[in-house]
Amino acid sequence: MEAAILAAEERKSALEAALGDPATYQKDGAAVAGMRTDLEVATAEVERLYARWQELEAVRAGSPS
Repeated sequence: MEAAILAAEERKSALEAALGDPATYQKDGAAVAGMRTDLEVATAEVERLYARWQELEAVRAGSPS
């Protein structure tokens, strides 16, 4: 689970960095909309994975949510 979270966070960070770089808009402005969509998907995936991890930890601790 931790590896999946790390990978999702890395993907999210890479997209945030690209969208924060003015060169991205100069090189390929048409791709920006797709990158924003990808960032939304990556953010949702990170949130989903953390929620699932919390669920699993709760079960492991003996207090299901």
